[in-house]
Amino acid sequence: MAETLRDDGLELLFIRHGQTPGNALGRHVGALDEPLSPEGREQARQAGVQPDVPLVYVSKMQRARQTAAIMFPNAHQVVVPGVEERSFGRFGGHSPEELADDEEYRAWRDGGCAGRCPGGESRDEFADRMCAAVETLCRQAYARGERRIILVAHGGTMMASLYRLASEERDYYDWLVDNCGSRRVRVSMAEGAPFVLHVME
Repeated sequence: MAETLRDDGLELLFIRHGQTPGNALGRHVGALDEPLSPEGREQARQAGVQPDVPLVYVSKMQRARQTAAIMFPNAHQVVVPGVEERSFGRFGGHSPEELADDEEYRAWRDGGCAGRCPGGESRDEFADRMCAAVETLCRQAYARGERRIILVAHGGTMMASLYRLASEERDYYDWLVDNCGSRRVRVSMAEGAPFVLHVME
């Protein structure tokens, strides 16, 4: 399939936000709007400050916006609807250890964390939302004449998008990167052909 798709000349750089207090404690942060920890701010600085970038797309969550502000201090930030992290519902804010005696949590974990969390999203529901948001972002940016875009969001943003849309197949969790890690992709979105992400690095 990849061989038949035209390269439309759009490059997308996914960047995961820096560490939050919940990340450091192994909690399911998800839809909780945590800020960066001091360690997360330092991670963003160490990832590289680029003052010449004029525009960056971000999740509405403060940890993504804070990361973008450190890495791209002069960039105008545009919030992208729909790229917020997965909602873990009742499990949000808790670590696996804290939920070890919860029967619903154990069943969810035994199912590979793919099912719907109580009060939250299933993996498929999350991926549907994420892929629609990423495709809309890419198509609208390309129509405006942009050929390279940066999206600072979440680990789930990358996992869900690439699991569904990448030209190469990998396990869902194989697409995860560390805090402030990134993945660069080339976007194919020829008319009448599937929307596909070709991983470059």
